[in-house]
Amino acid sequence: MAESPFPDSANANKRRNFRRLLAFFLALLVLAVAAGGWWLWRVYRADSLWKKAGGAIERGEFLEGLGFLGWYLALKPQDLEGLFLAARTARRAGKMQEAKQLLTRYEDMGGSLQSVRLERDLLLVQQGLIGGADLRLRAMVGPDHPDVTLVLEALARGYMLTERWADARQACSMWRNVDPKAPMAWFWGGWVCERMVQVELAVDFYTKALELAPENREVRIAFARMQLRKRSPETARPHYEWVLQRYPEDEEGLLGLGQCLMEEGKVMEAIAQLDRALAMYPQSNLALALRGRASMEVGEPKQAETWLRGAFQAEPGDGENLHQLVQSLRAQGKNEEAGQLDQKLTDLQKDLKRLNELLRMIGPQLADSGPCYEAGIIALRVGRKEQGRNLLEDALRRKGDHRPVHQALAGYYRESGELEKAEVQEALAEKR
Repeated sequence: MAESPFPDSANANKRRNFRRLLAFFLALLVLAVAAGGWWLWRVYRADSLWKKAGGAIERGEFLEGLGFLGWYLALKPQDLEGLFLAARTARRAGKMQEAKQLLTRYEDMGGSLQSVRLERDLLLVQQGLIGGADLRLRAMVGPDHPDVTLVLEALARGYMLTERWADARQACSMWRNVDPKAPMAWFWGGWVCERMVQVELAVDFYTKALELAPENREVRIAFARMQLRKRSPETARPHYEWVLQRYPEDEEGLLGLGQCLMEEGKVMEAIAQLDRALAMYPQSNLALALRGRASMEVGEPKQAETWLRGAFQAEPGDGENLHQLVQSLRAQGKNEEAGQLDQKLTDLQKDLKRLNELLRMIGPQLADSGPCYEAGIIALRVGRKEQGRNLLEDALRRKGDHRPVHQALAGYYRESGELEKAEVQEALAEKR
């Protein structure tokens, strides 16, 4: 057999073809490894985000949980369980429009209609649109229902929003019975007790909530606020500092720390803290009131008057602000105006005392509309407009003569510029 006239060239071609084939297979292998690695990373990332979302939701940090779920759905957009949890978490975070959009997307992708119906009722109730939704939920969801805690949570929120304190207290109590380790059941229970002027019980509830959720900002703030109310700034201060370490511009944290410094006698430090808060939140009634009080502490009643008058005009039903304003006027020799405001303070204190007595009386079992009506009138008179309206609406759900209730609501709506609603209430008053 004749030898190739170009043996070296033929061998070179074979080697070149082999190298090309080897490079091709190596490239395929690299692509396969990369694709596998990318897939594994996505699986790991999605699993990690799901766990982080669950942890945040369990702590009551719903906005944080919703953020993790958003990233999760970017990786797994067709995951029905993730979509529904995101819709539910958005509702619990107060992001109602986002919750509705996610719920619609879940439904369009074939999600459970029963779950959708339940969640839509929870959306209504949590926004204070109670209507018949709370009755449907109470009838449909028993203590053994898997979503009973979520239903009780939404009911508690809706009742709190409409200032139906006794109903809210009952919902929180049932929630704690079903799940005693739910921090928000204790927290909101304390919040309701605070509004019903049950201070010691509120402290107990906030203490338990803090034990269950030490990383929750709202719980820290509420616990610290009650410690200040008990004149214990040394107990409150570490909690405000904890909040500010994580959220340096937090309004309640800044003002709470300023109040602690004032209670501890560190007035100049308090003034610096309050001036910083006012620079960020110039419309804050509490900041104005505290700054006025601090000016009184350092012997500047004229400056104090400016701050305190602004706080009083914004919130005329705050007895402490009014008392401080009277003191600043007396210190300047403005005795005539001080005397007039002092009489107003006496009347306000009587009203607030009676209002607190009535709030303790009002419970879910109270049939008579009278206490709700009287409390609503007092609340309106002292400038607590929303509370007054809510109490009057609560009176309509109870037995009694509703004509004065409709008349009071008509007056409220006229003053608020809602003339159509005022006319409706006037017409109802005439029919009675």
